[in-house]
Amino acid sequence: MDVTEVDSELENIINGCLQNNRLSQRQLYDRYASRMFGICRRFANSDEEAEDMLMEGFMQIFKGLETFKGDSSFLTWMHSVMVKSAISHYRSIRRFHNEQFVGTLGDDFEFGEEETITTMVEARLVVDKLQRMPENLRVVFNLRAVENFSFTEISDMLGKKENAVRVAYMRARQWMLKELEVSS
Repeated sequence: MDVTEVDSELENIINGCLQNNRLSQRQLYDRYASRMFGICRRFANSDEEAEDMLMEGFMQIFKGLETFKGDSSFLTWMHSVMVKSAISHYRSIRRFHNEQFVGTLGDDFEFGEEETITTMVEARLVVDKLQRMPENLRVVFNLRAVENFSFTEISDMLGKKENAVRVAYMRARQWMLKELEVSS
């Protein structure tokens, strides 16, 4: 395994995990769980659901650990696995309600530059607001504004038309801006 960006302690933990060593798996979990929980919390309705997503994500990390080749940082790789796992969890438990996605954008509608919402307010406030956002909007908002996926990628992930995803994102931004105004 080429783990050029991985420190020797982490390399030992990863090698232990590759051998299904429970202690190594616990060490990896302890080292990164709080960071990964933050990702899950943005997609979940509650802390309990985020914990479920976290557990599922770590199972995917342990199962897919051999695919980590060191092309990116280990944390980046884990982040990607956790986001995909959270989306998979979301899709397995819920289905988007088509009526909530109905809508079209006019031909003259354009998205402006992406606002970095976390620079406008405290990150904790944003996460609390995200958990109250309608979940179909929250998932799209997270994938676009936080994870920086393209509308095409989000459309593919969620199995929805790209235009529907754009409408959901527009509504999510409007919802978030309204919520932030109320709390100011």
